[in-house]
Parts: sequence; C-alpha cells; structure tokens
Amino acid sequence: MRLTLQSKFVLVLLASVLFTLGLVYGLTFWAQDRRLVLLITLPTALLLTGLLGRTFARHLTKPFEEITTVARGMAADLETKMSEITEDRARLQAILSSMVEGVLVLDRESKILLMNAAIERLFQLENSTAVGRPLIEVFRHHPLHQLVQTMLESEADQSDEMVLFMPEERAFTVQASVARKGGIAAVLVFHDVTNLKRLERVRRDFVANVSHELRTPLTSIKGYIEALIDGAKDDPQKCADFLGIIEKHTDQLNALLLDLLQLSTIESGLYEWKRGSVSVSDLIGKAVHLLRPLAEKKGQVISVAPAEGVGPMTGDADKLTEVLINLIDNAIKYTPDGGRITVEARQTESAVEIAVSDTGIGIPSREIPRIFERFYRVDRARSREMGGTGLGLSIVKHIVEAHGGKVSIESQMGKGSRFVVTLPNLSSSL
Repeated sequence: MRLTLQSKFVLVLLASVLFTLGLVYGLTFWAQDRRLVLLITLPTALLLTGLLGRTFARHLTKPFEEITTVARGMAADLETKMSEITEDRARLQAILSSMVEGVLVLDRESKILLMNAAIERLFQLENSTAVGRPLIEVFRHHPLHQLVQTMLESEADQSDEMVLFMPEERAFTVQASVARKGGIAAVLVFHDVTNLKRLERVRRDFVANVSHELRTPLTSIKGYIEALIDGAKDDPQKCADFLGIIEKHTDQLNALLLDLLQLSTIESGLYEWKRGSVSVSDLIGKAVHLLRPLAEKKGQVISVAPAEGVGPMTGDADKLTEVLINLIDNAIKYTPDGGRITVEARQTESAVEIAVSDTGIGIPSREIPRIFERFYRVDRARSREMGGTGLGLSIVKHIVEAHGGKVSIESQMGKGSRFVVTLPNLSSSL
C-alpha cells in the first residue's frame, strides 16, 4: 500500500509527538525539577519539529518545483510555436498580397474563407463583407459556380477560361485546385488575361485590315492591267485613264506601306528620336504652308492664331511637324468646301497646347474612343475615296505619347471637330 505525502507527514508528526512525550516522561523520573524538564524538552521538541518541517517542506515543494520547471519549458515551446505560426502567417500574407493573380479559398460549402488583395482590386470587393459568405452571393456567374461544383464533386483539379462582369468585362483563366486540410476544400487562382485577349483581338483585326487595305487597290490594279492587255492599250484615251487609276492606287499602296513601316518602327522602339529645341510657330507655319494649296482647292480657309508667349520646347521637329500635317490634312478631308480650319497654340504652366479645329462633318460620340485605332474609320468608303490609309491618327497618337504628351478630341456632329495636342515643355522620354 502506497502512502500519500499527507499520510507520511501525519505519521512523522505523530512519531515526533510520541517521542517528545516519552522524553518528557523519562526526564520527569530522572529530574525532580520540572523547570529543568521544560528547559530540556522544549528546545528538543522545537528542534525536532523544525527538522521534520524542513524535511517535509523539501518533499512537499520538490514536485511543485518539477511542475514549475516543466510548465516553463512548455511555455517556452508554446511561445516558439506561436512565433513560428505568426511568422508563417505573415509570410503567407505577404506572398498573397504581392501576387498579381487573384486567390480565393473556399470551404466544403463553397463559402469564402480567404481572398487576397488582387481579388479585392479586380472585382472591387471588400474582405470584411465577402469572407464568410457563399461564393454564389459574391460572384453571380454560373460558369464559375459550375467549375467549383464539378471540382468538389469529382475531387479533381479543374481549369477554364471565362469572362466575368464585375463591374466591367474582364477575361480570366481560372485554375481550381482541391485541398483537404484545415477545413479548406478548394483554392481558386484567377489569371487576368484581359490585356492578352485585347492584344490578340487587335492583332487579328490588324492582319484583317492590312489584308483588306492591300487587296482592294491590288485588285483594282490587276483589273485595269488586264483591261489594258485585252485591248484598252490601243485606245489612247482609255489607256491614259486606266494608267492614271493604276498610278493612283499604286500611290495609295505606297503611302500605306510607308505608314505601316513608320508605325512599326515607332512601336518597336527602333526609331532614333531627335532631341532639339523646337519652335512651335515654325512647326505650325511649315505644316500650314504645305497644306494650304490643298485647302484652297476646296475653297477652305486655314487661319493661324498668333502663338504669343509660347516658348520653344524640346523634341523631334520632323515628327512633330508630321503630327500637325496629319491633323490639318484630316481636317481638310472631312470639312466641306468653303469651310474653315483654325490652328492655334497656347502656353500653360508646364506644357504647350496645339489645337486644330474645323467646321467639318464631326464625329459621332460613340466613335470617339476608337478614333485613334489603326485602320479605324468612321466612314470607310469616304476615307478610302479620299486616299486615307487609316493610320494617320494612330501615328499622331504614338508620336505625341513618345514625347510624353497626349492628344484629345472634342467633336459634335455637323459642327466640326477639335484635336488638342498637349506637349510638355521638356520631354525626358525621348
């Protein structure tokens, strides 16, 4: 039978008391003076009790000391583990926050457990209002829910391309992976491929437009050459007319190829931009001088407002002159006979603004966002008839942006258009 610590203490105390009583009893017979007995037995009892108490205290506190030592060790281990968990959580949060891809974590019931900053930014969501809610309440998109449902039922990874409207149209490839730890059922990664899709569409449209722009004059040239071979060459008048048409289409092809080459060179970054002091008045004067005869043939008036207070700027004079030539030529083409074109410039605190206004047919408001796209024409038939390549405004935009500036447009149907080129006084982008 094993005695407890309390039982041992009681037995030792009892033995001490009995020993003391026995000592008193023996001394009583031995000594006649009771005071002497007290003087002998009392210190002896106190000494014995003290020794017993010290011994018991040592036995009593030793387990508590051992428990305290173990507890301190456990507390240190726990603190280390908590520190590691905190560091891991911070590291994970840093990784998720820095990711361009959106990450969404779901539980078995398709409730949102976690989402990173990219998801919040892409879909304009708030973590506090989305986490804990079912996916279907936050993303009302059937293909996405179908993807998640298929993954949960099959317990196999899934991927798909889809277009989400939150709040605007964006294209994504969504990779859904199965997870089975910590209450997590699925991890969804959203790769935003909107720009890639847009570039793919632009490339596809570009190839289609180039093919069309080349095919139209080539078909015409081929047809007139065949007509000449079939006998039209023997008719001096027809021969001259047909050769004139062939020359016109050849010039159009040449202009198209030159514009394509120039645009490709600018976009590729291979063009060596010239840096020098450019007089805005000289730019305007040179462009107007070249195009005034063309305007006079249509009875149009080109007026130039004095560029007072407009200082020189740094840039490529040849390319900036081309910008103005394109804008003024465009105004002449789309302004009826007898109309007016106005060119003006003004100085602001940090930039120079050059505006080309006309009293032409104007541009529909729905067409304005696309007006600087390559080959985009509001009226294709009319533009082709007037010999345009459809690249002039796109070239203008690229040259201006290469100078660190921007080009904007204001237009009203039947009242005309106003193109404004804003260029910094000093361009560090060249």
